[in-house]
Order: sequence, then C-alpha cells, then structure tokens
Amino acid sequence: MVRSKTTRRQLLRAAGAGGLGVALTACAQNRDPFKPNKLPVPGSAGWSYGEERWVATSCGQCSAGCGLRVRVVEGRAVKIEGNPMNPVNRGGVGPRGLSSPQVLYDPDRFAQPMVRKARGGALEPIGWDAALELLSTRLGSLRESHRTHELGVLCGRERGLMYESWQRFARAYGTPNFVDTRGVEDGPTLTAMRAMQGVDDLPAYDWANARFVLSLGSGVLDTSCQLLNFARARGQRRGGVDRPRIVHVGPALSRTAMNADEWIQAAPGTSAAFALGVAHVLVRDEDFDQDFVREHTQGFEDWSDAAGEHKGFRSLLADYTPEKVAELCGVDPAEIVDIAHLAAEAGAAFALTGRDDLRASNGVQTAMAVHALNALLGAIDRPGGLLVQCAAPLAAWPELELDDVALAGLERPALSCARRDAGQVLETSLDALPAALLAGEAPALDTMLIDSTNPVYSRADAATWRKALARVPFVVSFSPFADETTVECADLVLPDDTWLERWEDSCAQPNVGRAIFGLRQPVVERQLDTRHTGDVLIELADALGEEVAAALPWKDFQDAVKKRVLGLFQAGAGSIVEAKGADFLRRLYAEGSWDGESYAFESWTRVLATESGRFEFCPAALRDAIVARDGAAAPRGAELDELCSPGYRPQVTYGDPQRFPLLLVPYKPHTYAKGSGANLPWLTELAPWKGRRTWATEAELHPSTAASLGVGAGDLIVIESEVGAIEARAYPTAGVCEGVVRVALGAGHTAMGRYAKDWGSNVMELVSTQCADPLGGGAALQGTRVAIRRSQA
Repeated sequence: MVRSKTTRRQLLRAAGAGGLGVALTACAQNRDPFKPNKLPVPGSAGWSYGEERWVATSCGQCSAGCGLRVRVVEGRAVKIEGNPMNPVNRGGVGPRGLSSPQVLYDPDRFAQPMVRKARGGALEPIGWDAALELLSTRLGSLRESHRTHELGVLCGRERGLMYESWQRFARAYGTPNFVDTRGVEDGPTLTAMRAMQGVDDLPAYDWANARFVLSLGSGVLDTSCQLLNFARARGQRRGGVDRPRIVHVGPALSRTAMNADEWIQAAPGTSAAFALGVAHVLVRDEDFDQDFVREHTQGFEDWSDAAGEHKGFRSLLADYTPEKVAELCGVDPAEIVDIAHLAAEAGAAFALTGRDDLRASNGVQTAMAVHALNALLGAIDRPGGLLVQCAAPLAAWPELELDDVALAGLERPALSCARRDAGQVLETSLDALPAALLAGEAPALDTMLIDSTNPVYSRADAATWRKALARVPFVVSFSPFADETTVECADLVLPDDTWLERWEDSCAQPNVGRAIFGLRQPVVERQLDTRHTGDVLIELADALGEEVAAALPWKDFQDAVKKRVLGLFQAGAGSIVEAKGADFLRRLYAEGSWDGESYAFESWTRVLATESGRFEFCPAALRDAIVARDGAAAPRGAELDELCSPGYRPQVTYGDPQRFPLLLVPYKPHTYAKGSGANLPWLTELAPWKGRRTWATEAELHPSTAASLGVGAGDLIVIESEVGAIEARAYPTAGVCEGVVRVALGAGHTAMGRYAKDWGSNVMELVSTQCADPLGGGAALQGTRVAIRRSQA
C-alpha cells in the first residue's frame, strides 16, 4: 500500500476547480434562453451589455417642438418620455411623440441616395459623391450661363435654422423662386397678425393665466400645437387649481368639443359670424376693454381721409345682432349673449380658431374677426391673453454678400407663388405653383429642389401637380421616406436623416411667449447611408464656388448650430448661465433647451408694430397690399373697406347643389395627422376614440342624412365630388351637423412604405381648387360639395 502525498485541502480544491470547469462549460453551451436576439445596429458595438443612457432632444413629429428624453439601450432608441425641464410641454408628450422610434426604424426608409436614369424608369442606388457631383454640375452650369432663376426651391419647413439656411442658399445662388408652405395652414392667421398688429408670426396664448377660453372651430385638442396647453388647463381642476372655463363652438363633436366645458354646435364656416356676434354684445353693453381700445387701437370709430368716409368697427358690428348671428350659425341667441358676458366677467379671456376652419374662402376675414374680438376683450399682450413670442437671442447669421450673378438672378421675374418679401402682408398661394410651371412654351424651371413636403399626396388636384413636376427637367427630393412625390417625380433622391439623427433647433411654433430655444441632437448614430440636408447644402454651396459658399460658411450643420447658440451663452441670462462656453454647451446638450426671463407684458412698441403703432381694426396695410397686388382690378371705396375689415362672408362652395347636396368637411386626426404619420403603425392602430375603426377611412354624417340615403353604420359608401370619388365606411353620428360629411385627412397613400400604403382613402382627391380666399393663401380645404351612394363593391 502506497501512501498518497496529496493533502485533504488539495483534494477539495481540485474537486472545486473541476466542478467550476464543468459549470462554465455548461454555461457556454447553454446561453440564457430569455436573452433577446438583438441584431447589431450602427454604434451598438461601442455599448456594453445592458448599458443605457437618456438623451435630451426636441420632438420633430409636429410643430409644437416639445422637449423629449429618449432612452437609449445598447445604442438603440427604445423609449420616449416628455422632458419636464422643457417649458413648452413640461414633461407631457402626445401620441405622435411617443411613436418616434418607428420613424427612426421605419423599414422602408431610403437606405442611400437614388437616381432615376430616365423618366419613367425606376429609382436606382447611387453613391453620395456621384449624386452630389451630378447636382452640383447641373447647378454650376446654370450659374455659369446666368440662368440661376431657373432653379426652384420648394421648402416644406416653416421656421427654424434649416428654413433660414434654405433661404440663404437660394439668395446666394441667385434664384427668386423660393417657394414655401408657410401659408398653407396658417396663412389667414399670419395675414391677420401682419395687417392688424404688424407682427409676422402666429400668436402665443397665455393659458396659465386665462380664466375663459372661446374655441371657435379650433382643433386645439385634436392636432394643434396648443394641445398640451389645453390638456394642462383642462386638468387643473383635479389639482385644486383654478382653471379657465373652455367653451367650444363648431360643427362637429371633435375631441376638443368633447373635452371642453361646453360645446355649442354651429354651422360650418360661421366662426366669423359668431365672433362678431359676441363682439356686438360686448360693445352694445359696454363690456369691452374701453381703455385698451381708446389708447391702443385705430379704426374703432368712423373716420375720414383723402379717400373719403370709412366705417369703423363699431359701426360694422351693428349688423351682427345676436338674433341675426344665431340664424346664420344655427344657434340660440341667448348662447351668444351668455358667452359675451362670461368672457367679459372672466377678466382674462381670449378666443382662438383653428387651421382647418380657416382654410376656406372666408378664412382671412374669419381670422380678423376673431383677432378683433380679442382686442375688444383687452387680450392683446395681457396676462391670460394673446402674446407675441420673444425671439431667442441667437448669434446673427453672417451678412450675405451677393455677387453679380446672384443679384442679376434675383432681379428676374419670380413665379407668382414665390415668397417675395419678409413679412409680406398677403400670403402667396402654393396651389398657384402647378399653373406657373405649366405656363409658357418652355419650362419655367430647369431644376426643382423639394424638401419636407409631399404635394402629390397632400394637395388638391394631384394630377396637375404630377404634370407640372414632370415638366421640370430635373427634380431632386430630400425626403428620407419613399413618399408619393419622390417615388413618382424625383430624378435624384438625397435622403435626409430622421430628426432623431441630426443637429438642429426645434423649429417650435409660438408657445409660452418668453424666449425659448429647443435643441434637436442625435440620440443614436446614423442608421443608414443618409445625410443631414443641412450638411448637403453646405457641401453643395462649397462646390458651387466661394460666392455661394460664403452664405453657409460652416464645417457642417452641427457647427452652424453651435455658432448660433453662442448668442445664448453671450446673453448671460435665462435658464442656463455659465462662465465658459464649453460648460454652457454641456448643460444645453444635457437639458435639451434654454428659456429666457419671464415675459414682459404690455410691450406695446414690440407687439403693436403697425405703421400707426396701434392695433388696427380696419388695417391700412391690407388695403394697400390688395391694391398693389390687383392694380386696376382691385375694388375701391366701400367695397375695399368691407373686404379689408373683420366681417362674415358665407363660404363659397364648389359643385352643383342639386347633384352634390352635402358639404365636405375634411379634418386632421390627432393620430396620423395629414398623412405624414401614416407610416407609423402605432398611430394607425390608435382609434380616434373608442369604438371607431382603425386602418380605414370613415365618413361621419348625421343619422338623418344617413337615413335619407339608406346608409347604415359600417356600410361601404362612395363619396363623389365634381373632381373625384373615394370609398369610406359610413359612421352615422349626431356629432355632426345635418348636410355635412366629415372625413379625416391622412389615409389613402399609394407610397410611403408598407404601413402607409393600400388602406383607406385620400380625401384630398375630392377637394376642388376652385374655392379660394380673395385675401390670399391656397385653395380652400372647406367648400367642396359632395354626394354619397352605396358602394357596389
């Protein structure tokens, strides 16, 4: 027998090591079955397993510019939350913001630049260098031959650093044909603000201090950028805080109507009459703000000048008695009187109207009527009223120095729809662009650059848009998505990053009055072979020579943002104050926004910027603009005064009333809006409210209308106008007026990706371009007459 020299302790150690080896081998062979199988994405290799970060940015899903916090796990954006540090939304966020990851990870985004080698052919991949050389060579040739005016820019952005960059590029290149979409939805309100206040911007609303709000056809809880303010005001009672009483007047039981304290159903297109009826009662009972009217307005009383005698606003209101207005609107006269008294007694009250309601043949005068009512209430630049948004103190852009080629090009006649001057009183009509492109024997433009708009889908008379764009020899789209305009009309596609991948400002519409800057920054690495359109513009300008490059003198658009933000640092005030610029930027990146000092009310010089320095009930600037535009054809005397004053004109409708007895009322849903969110399945799965269909187009009509047509709930029907026909499912409801058909915008795509295509109908196929506002803007969304019949399908 041989005695072993191994001790008991060594034996135990060996056994333990062996067991550990077996266990590790088993673990290697049997990975955690519940661990998700995550495909690699750009940037994920630099993240540890389970690592997460929160990135502050600003939402790009609508014009509100809400602050967001994005949860990024292992390089993937997985969750969206509202940023409580942002003064616009203070932590709230709507459904479109919550759906943002589906924008980033849309499987049908353009993965790289595309080119169409021949008209009628398919789009094919092309590299960035080749694509930019193709475009720069073409634009360079136009410039060398002094034909810069043959470049057109169609810009769907309405404000912000990228909008201004497009303007600078167009001017430095030398084209007068910069066309934007700013007036499509907000044109009537902008015209009223410019003419009556001399302010080239939309109003902000002081919801926090208001005690009474009159909503005249507004979609404030449906799709407006005021949605979160409305929701916050509506919920204040639950917190024991005094809140405004909200009354909604409109033709349909919309989400705004359902959440208001009171809904008064009124005939469509009569918001101006209702506002003037309330104004009549205020003046009749001397319940208006007489101090404000006396000290800060012009045109309230009758006056005379070299042109003759003119009626003042007080005299104009004599025609709008509660009884007459009630007949026009289909309401009880007592309701008009009660609202006037409630508004006067509240002390801090304002009225607002909606984009869709103003897109009618009487849109500008409706906006003026509502604005005049606010003046009578003393709501202009007062607590609880309408404010003028303060601009953030950004560093100025470098001054443009135009060369002889640019100056000569800018002197050439512009297309009738091109934006002429900053702050022009009357809006130009985007719907005039197709006619301008089709006019003449030779094409008006050689090249068209299209950014952030899809007119072949979103505008009326799509066939004419297709024909017009086909006449432009070279069309370039910057869309990241395969939308209808890009797929059908573009010769070159230079796909933009999504807003979750790029540097820019939030482009927010006026919100709380005080100066605000929202930052948009990449939350993840670029997912595909796309590029920020701002970077593309900078590179393109550089390729066109130093004269154009001087307009965009930055390394990239992130550099441009930093240069502008330098002004916030130098201001030394607001929510972020640091001694060093690097520390300021670090905090701005972490917090996602900067906001200025508290709002200074009654800054009359700033907010009443008309030539008279007063709020003008019957604005001289509007009269002058109409005469300048129409020349000898412009009305004169009392007719011109009537057109340029707050008033009610019945909506002009298009279609034979005998053949088309119903009035079409398109509206923007709170989910996929006008169609830009139709490729996001989270939004299309979200019903307008409980019991409604998803992935379908429904037509709301009054039960008596449905019964007269023999139509029941859920029936497939055909809606037909003079210009087109669509199918929809009938939805009888007492929530719409008799004789009205209400259909949501945004469905019926033929492109835009797998989730947007082939469901529902595009209501814009019914809308006629024949109804227009004589005071400017595009074709009226409201005013098309339709008929309904059961579908044979």
